[in-house]
Amino acid sequence: MPRRVNEGDEREAVDAGWLLRRLVDEASADIADLYDGEGQLKPIAEWPEVWRCGLVQGVEIEERFEGRGNAREQVGFVKKVRLSDRLKRLELIGKHIGVKAFEETVRVKGLEGLGERLARAAKRLAEDGE
Repeated sequence: MPRRVNEGDEREAVDAGWLLRRLVDEASADIADLYDGEGQLKPIAEWPEVWRCGLVQGVEIEERFEGRGNAREQVGFVKKVRLSDRLKRLELIGKHIGVKAFEETVRVKGLEGLGERLARAAKRLAEDGE
């Protein structure tokens, strides 16, 4: 049974389909949506929801100054946006049962003829025990 993000809200059912849709939305989100037409970082409140809800790990704003003492004057900002791991999202999408892009195959070497070897060993044990 699907779980709910907010109890009682039928639109917020959390199941495999919901998770896959969210991962796909996050993997395909365009970083350009965080910037305005002049290339300036938009205020966080103006970011698309997909970016506000997990794609950005943090924002660091550093003020830049020139001069010293009373002559010190702010000349700008350095804004750093730390993004979450998009490759991990793609890996999770690939592992989803409907995609199977990264389905693991396990091959064990040295098992060829194992049944025959076990049968011969069992026969020897039976002969030695008589």
